[in-house]
Amino acid sequence: MTRLLTVNTSIALETEECCACGVLFAMPASLRQKLSREGGTFYCPNGHGQHYTEPEVEVLKQELRRAQNRVNTLEYQLNGALDDLAEKKKEMRKMKRRTNAGLCPYCRRHFINVERHIHTKHPEELDVQRA
Repeated sequence: MTRLLTVNTSIALETEECCACGVLFAMPASLRQKLSREGGTFYCPNGHGQHYTEPEVEVLKQELRRAQNRVNTLEYQLNGALDDLAEKKKEMRKMKRRTNAGLCPYCRRHFINVERHIHTKHPEELDVQRA
């Protein structure tokens, strides 16, 4: 007994135009997407070699590298700014401590009346300064 078997298949095709001769041809959509993403050579029916100039993967890798470089630069700048801030805070604490002790911030001379004034009229500043 002989049986007749019918098989139906469908393939999604996408068209491409040859950059050398202008002939219009088709290739499976999955192949075209793969070539567009990863690169590679393909040929028109007349034998002209074709390729996509920059595969999507390479474009995305370049964008990622640029973004990572930008992040590294910003982290470096942030760390520098934080270091500067810490240094300035340290200088401010030192200046405040010296002033609270009655020292002039410019000539470093000691003035008993300034020290006494701060201790009697602004004792809360002395507590903040130690914290």
